[in-house]
Amino acid sequence: MRQRANPPQSLWVIAVSFFVAYLLAAVPLPHVIALGRPDWVGLFLIFWVLAVPERVGVFIGFCVGILQDVVMGTYLGTFALAYSALAYVVLVLHLRLRMYPLLQQAVVVFMVIALSQILVQWCKSFFNAGFDSSMHLLPAVISAVFWPWIYILLRSVQVQFRVQ
Repeated sequence: MRQRANPPQSLWVIAVSFFVAYLLAAVPLPHVIALGRPDWVGLFLIFWVLAVPERVGVFIGFCVGILQDVVMGTYLGTFALAYSALAYVVLVLHLRLRMYPLLQQAVVVFMVIALSQILVQWCKSFFNAGFDSSMHLLPAVISAVFWPWIYILLRSVQVQFRVQ
């Protein structure tokens, strides 16, 4: 039985894509626009869990979440919990999600990102960092709108660099 050889750059492609997502998440924006900032890291995590579930899963979601906590300056573990849950849900649904057209995937992306946003808000209120009730689901809506373009872009990167 012949095994597929994974190109050595495939892990670097995933890491660089997450670096780009962190940069997009950290770009300073005016407060009004920042309320609707898509969850870039969450979107990239959803894509890579869908594309290569044997490489990117709950543990990677946890690690990505810890780094997001550091980037955003939140309590350590806030985004780790949210992104672990996000990765778990996508991992459970990945076989179905792959078959959906992009618009149906966007609806599921909305629900998963909304779940992670609610978990982040819950953790913030748990740690007495204040509950911000103003439009905390708007990033989920904007993320769902961006999903088809993110999917197409990252899929072309995956194919070009043969990430398996």
